[in-house]
Amino acid sequence: MPFADNLKLSVKKRSHFSCCLYHALGVEIHHILPQEEGGPDTEDNAAPLCPSCYETYGANPQKRKFIREARDFWYEICAARFASDPDRLDKIVNLVERAATKDDLQAAFEEFAEQVLSRASQGAETRRSEAEILEALEELFDKVWYDRHSLLRDAIENGRTTVDPEIRKGARRAAERVE
Repeated sequence: MPFADNLKLSVKKRSHFSCCLYHALGVEIHHILPQEEGGPDTEDNAAPLCPSCYETYGANPQKRKFIREARDFWYEICAARFASDPDRLDKIVNLVERAATKDDLQAAFEEFAEQVLSRASQGAETRRSEAEILEALEELFDKVWYDRHSLLRDAIENGRTTVDPEIRKGARRAAERVE
């Protein structure tokens, strides 16, 4: 009896849809201990192998332990590959705290107050909808980010600092979107 579809999918996900030996894509799930020899249709007896690895190692009884060990090691790598960094939230908070200075926020507040007064003087409702508030916040963050991006770009162009070229390319594309 072949593996159940949900078990095959589970094994493929754990291996990031890659062969546990050569990490090639396009894997099939194979029995480590063949069914003919009493191998069960369980996840513990399943190995994600590409066609060439199955052809090379699959029928070799001496390689079963190797396949199991390689599979388990590959699972560990896959699990750690996209694991969350426990300090990531602290890093994000730190970045947000540095994103806007007190002066930035004061200027934004004054601009906001001017808009409210302007709307009130035109007879408009002074209460804004959640959508309008979110739009204003997004604009604020875009302006603060763009200002900081401009300062960094100036520092790079004047040789005061350096940035990885890939990060710089991404920042340029983001700046174009904000503009």
